[in-house]
Amino acid sequence: MFREFFVREIRGALGRPMVYIFLLIYTLLVFGAVASDNVVIGDAVGNVYKNAPHTVTSFVSILSLFGLLFAAAFCNNAALRDYNYQFHEILFSTPLRKYGYFLGRFTGAFLLSCLPFLGIYLGVILATAMAPAFGWLDADRLGPLPWESMLNTYLVFVLPNMFFGGAIIFWLAHRFRSTTISFVSVAVIIMAYIVSGTLLSDVDNETIAALSDPFGIRTYDVYSKYFTPIEKNTLSPAYSGLMLQNRMIWIGFSLLITLLSYLSFSIRERKAFRVKAAPKTTESKAVPVIQEKQKVNPVFNLKTNYIQFWSFFKTSLSSMLKSIVFRILLIICLILVVSQMVAGFEYFGLQSYPVTYKMMSMISNASSIFVMIILVFFSGELVWRDRMSHLHEVVNATPHHSFSSLAAKTLSLISLAFILHLFLIALAIVYQLLQGYMAVELSVYFGDLLMDVLPGYITYSCLFIFLQVMINNRYLGYFVSVLFLFLLDFIWIAADISTNMVDFNGGPSLFYSDMNGFGSGLLGSVWFNIYWILFTFILLTIAGLFMNRNTVEGIGERFKQARKSFKGTYLIGTLVIIGLWLGTASFVYYNTFILNDFKTPDTWEHLRVDYEKNYKTYENYPLPKLTAINYYIDIFPESRDLKVRAEIAMQNKSGRAIDSVFYTLSNDWDIEINIPGAEMVLNDEELGFRIYRLAEPLDTNATLNMEILSTYMSEGFENSAGDRSIAANGTFLNNSEILPFLGYREELELLDRNDRKKYDLQPKKRIPELQEDCNELCMVNYLSDGASDWVNVETVISTSADQLAIAPGKLVKEWQENGRNYYHYVVDHASQNFYSFMSARYEKAQRQWNGINLEVYYDKKHPYNVEMMLDAIQKALEYYTAHFGPYYHKQARIIEFPRYQSFAQAFPGTMPYSEGLGFIVNLEDEDDNNVVDAVIAHEMAHQWWAHQEISAKMQGGTMLTESFSEYSSLMVMKQEEDAMHMKDFLKYNFDRYLNGRSFERIKEVPLYKVENQGYIHYGKGSLILYALQDYIGEDSVNAALRDFLAEYRYAEPPYPTSLDFLRHLEPRVPDSLQYLVEDWFKKTTLYDFRLKEASLQETDNGKYTVDLDIEAYKIYADTIGNEEKSAPNDWVDIGLYGDEEEEKLIALKRVKFNAEKLEFTLMADEKPVKAAIDPHRLLIERVVDDNVKKLE
Repeated sequence: MFREFFVREIRGALGRPMVYIFLLIYTLLVFGAVASDNVVIGDAVGNVYKNAPHTVTSFVSILSLFGLLFAAAFCNNAALRDYNYQFHEILFSTPLRKYGYFLGRFTGAFLLSCLPFLGIYLGVILATAMAPAFGWLDADRLGPLPWESMLNTYLVFVLPNMFFGGAIIFWLAHRFRSTTISFVSVAVIIMAYIVSGTLLSDVDNETIAALSDPFGIRTYDVYSKYFTPIEKNTLSPAYSGLMLQNRMIWIGFSLLITLLSYLSFSIRERKAFRVKAAPKTTESKAVPVIQEKQKVNPVFNLKTNYIQFWSFFKTSLSSMLKSIVFRILLIICLILVVSQMVAGFEYFGLQSYPVTYKMMSMISNASSIFVMIILVFFSGELVWRDRMSHLHEVVNATPHHSFSSLAAKTLSLISLAFILHLFLIALAIVYQLLQGYMAVELSVYFGDLLMDVLPGYITYSCLFIFLQVMINNRYLGYFVSVLFLFLLDFIWIAADISTNMVDFNGGPSLFYSDMNGFGSGLLGSVWFNIYWILFTFILLTIAGLFMNRNTVEGIGERFKQARKSFKGTYLIGTLVIIGLWLGTASFVYYNTFILNDFKTPDTWEHLRVDYEKNYKTYENYPLPKLTAINYYIDIFPESRDLKVRAEIAMQNKSGRAIDSVFYTLSNDWDIEINIPGAEMVLNDEELGFRIYRLAEPLDTNATLNMEILSTYMSEGFENSAGDRSIAANGTFLNNSEILPFLGYREELELLDRNDRKKYDLQPKKRIPELQEDCNELCMVNYLSDGASDWVNVETVISTSADQLAIAPGKLVKEWQENGRNYYHYVVDHASQNFYSFMSARYEKAQRQWNGINLEVYYDKKHPYNVEMMLDAIQKALEYYTAHFGPYYHKQARIIEFPRYQSFAQAFPGTMPYSEGLGFIVNLEDEDDNNVVDAVIAHEMAHQWWAHQEISAKMQGGTMLTESFSEYSSLMVMKQEEDAMHMKDFLKYNFDRYLNGRSFERIKEVPLYKVENQGYIHYGKGSLILYALQDYIGEDSVNAALRDFLAEYRYAEPPYPTSLDFLRHLEPRVPDSLQYLVEDWFKKTTLYDFRLKEASLQETDNGKYTVDLDIEAYKIYADTIGNEEKSAPNDWVDIGLYGDEEEEKLIALKRVKFNAEKLEFTLMADEKPVKAAIDPHRLLIERVVDDNVKKLE
């Protein structure tokens, strides 16, 4: 019996096209992802093969989530087919075995759900064979076919995930006998996945999130997060650890659901689970009275249309609001939103205040998938409701216009989404009030709703209704709608189409800032919204013509019906909408393509290639260096315009006569360069390159004075949000934006080796190699790229009357003129040519410390942490002046800027700080890690490391700035925190380094050769220097830093390298620890420790001894992650905890690990709870869970 039902299920499905359609979609999608660089799934970039095991695992795990639709289609059909065709009464009256029927149907449907996933592997196989053959990809981008990974991923992801989804859907289908409930359950399952993901916001919750993920996607992310490129190219999912635990949990859950489904299923006739109907009354029916027929004169006018429209609207909206599907989705949506509210807005373990824009973004992001599900599902329900209830012939026979009912249904669908969003806004406001946050901004909520959210509801509602009407098949309409949502972006990317005039519902992103509101993207967003709304109105009018009011099914007959209806008022109305759309399209095109310069990413790439091929020869051409700049800057915030005049002094320091000067310019700026007597001999406007031949060659050490006029005029709106650096409130510019770049700009070159190979360009080094004996490369520092050394700067800057403008240096004068504010700033000491210019409606807090003005310029909405920021500046100054030397500016400023970018940055004496970082972080809990202090301490440290000492432009340069600044920040924090708190903070640096090396696109290098790789100079550099001060002493490390700085403070070229610092460090490292310099700075070294056994014994004198059995390895890694294990010969800490939370360290001992198998004994005065290797986590180790063992 089992075999019969199983075979029939398989044979029946294979005779229909659905399986092959699903298979083809996955094949084509994965084929495109492997064979083309334009489609990316996973992280197959850089050194990771396009068909690597890790890449294939990413394909399978991600696509298994969307594969739930397969489970819904096949399992629902298997469960309900007999009921839908009323065949179950006959079938169940036969001598049928429940076991064979149930498992035959379910197993067949389950295997059918798994079949389309073979398309993933087929796509990989075909792309691996065809891409190199047809020249789509170079052969070295592909590895050998990962057969083992294909098998493992099918066993680890496809089968368990389809079993999980299929078991739930099969059970629900039998229980409710409703296709609707089956497909809604898919949404519920996806939501469970999303909710589990909210737990991953902090590294402490990774294990919980990994185990709670029913699909194993995040489990694999946690398992593979520290994979190196070579591991991604070779390792398949393992049947161990978290992966094994997760799979066992959810396979067990699926078996339980299957068992429950089997036990609840009966082959006896049973009514589907439904709400009980109201009891029948026993009252006798009244005898109808036959009345004389009254004469009715029907009236059809505008009022009639309105009444009909309103009736259709009310009925449609009411039916959706009462729908069990909507209620289920609403409950799940609320669970997700509330869970995200509970999780809060985490930032390095801290929480932000629930400011309105964060709440607004949270509810939009949390509800977006629900709204799409609602719009897709109910578009089909509204179009097909009358036919499903067999009332369509009655309704269609009534005298109403097809478009009235269609428009009413569309409006009701939009209204449903609108009501849901209003409800979520109310929930967000309640949360803010419960959190004690009273600055609720209704204008922000409703501004976002009306200008960003609602237009999307309108366009997608019209689109999905259009698809349902035109396709004329409810479930195929659902499928095409979902396919549209997921595949459209891939299609545009593959076709290199990036204009929002083609990308459905595209437009400049609205990004709200407390400082600057919706900003410069608002105007463009409004016009693009009008453009797309009118376009979808056209689709709706087309759908109105094809509304099926008869029994007509054929496409030809439907076109005949449409032609008959396309006349009179309908024709005029449609033409009016088309005219309005064409007019809007013309206006949008004029703004985005004529007034502003629009280029696709592919066009930009070609321009960068042409720039390199044409002008690379000028890279090493001698140029004079900037020595002084006087800026005259006028900022016009209201119109977002800017005018700059710069008087520049230059000097020839090259040792050779210079006959020409050349510049690289931005096409967004109108730039005039005035060099006395010089002739412009080349002006490449497309590539932005100019050459000026001097009247006379500039001799060695001779000076040259010149003037640059630079103007930015904002015109219309752009395809994207445009340049947000000039804002109505919160302008933030640096000098590289407002002036052209002197010389050839190497950073414009393509970096990725695969991109370069496409254009016959040689592989590019990120930065020149580190040299023992410094040559002319050391005459250039990495910050100014050869254009200058130390520069004197003065600025006169003006802005509107209600704003305050800030430039580098000390404020020496301020005045008002012609209704504008003017400020004159002078930099106290010649500094690097790296400055910012800012303007906004600022509040100002200040204090004095040792003759230095400490200042915080902030928006009036964000006063929370201002005093703490002033404290942080002062604490940093106290530590740095005591340990590294004097501070050379008369002011230290923090300046808030809009959250369009999320960083803090250090300019001489000035530190811009995003409003989205420290200004809204809740610091009321003093036990939390104060990451705000840490960021301020880091940027303050740059006043020494980058602005007093700057490294040569070669490997290791950013170690001397970023690593030193991060270490300095940690030392300031260390004054306030104990070692265990520091460990808690450092875990983010460990994660940053270990996760960052996983995504290395070129090569990982040792710290002293870092190539401006953030995960190395921030993450690894801070860890190594922090551990080093623990091993050799804080004073020794600081002494090396202080002496190094003393030698190179404000020094002229040649600039120092990392080898110069090591020259100062090595004499301060004891002989027994010299290996640390080699292992930590000059090699890529990791550790692998395991505490295999730990036994506790109480001694006669009341003390405790713990015997430790340890396994230890030292690991050396090459540039792509190949590892070599060896026995260690290192000093390592071992310790005992007195509590479960691992916060109370009661014993600590530094011992020599000199073999792979080790035994040690520790003693404690009180009873220990846990034993640990490296309890302060000073050494870089990927897996630390096995370093700790509980003592019994």
